[in-house]
Amino acid sequence: IFFVFDRERNARVNVYEFAAGFTVLFRGSKSDKLEYAFGFIDEDKDGKLSRRGLWRFLRSFLVVLLCVSSAKADMSEDAFFGAIDAGATWASAQIFNTDAMRGKAHISFDDFADWYTQGGYGSVPWLELLDLKKWALSG
Repeated sequence: IFFVFDRERNARVNVYEFAAGFTVLFRGSKSDKLEYAFGFIDEDKDGKLSRRGLWRFLRSFLVVLLCVSSAKADMSEDAFFGAIDAGATWASAQIFNTDAMRGKAHISFDDFADWYTQGGYGSVPWLELLDLKKWALSG
């Protein structure tokens, strides 16, 4: 998983994105994981993320989820990273293009949580996989 976060192949990763993505594999509730990861990505600790910050937040989960999925085996590296970036870009746009967020430059965790519980879960159903009980493991 480290090497998937090391997109420039220089043996370095953004520690905040790495930590946020790894919350997928931790025990705990989906809500707790989202909140912890939001805090990791919020590097200036002002309680808000820019559109790019939200993209990094969502992308960190997609990196780990796709890395541990069987879908990765059927994709080229370019297709893999393209899917991650496109998914995170699309999801960020969905959030910032809502009536509640239109014209705002930043989103708080509470704003994100409100968006998610008021129907956002239908736009990004893969966030449900932060609940490890929902994983279908093959034996």
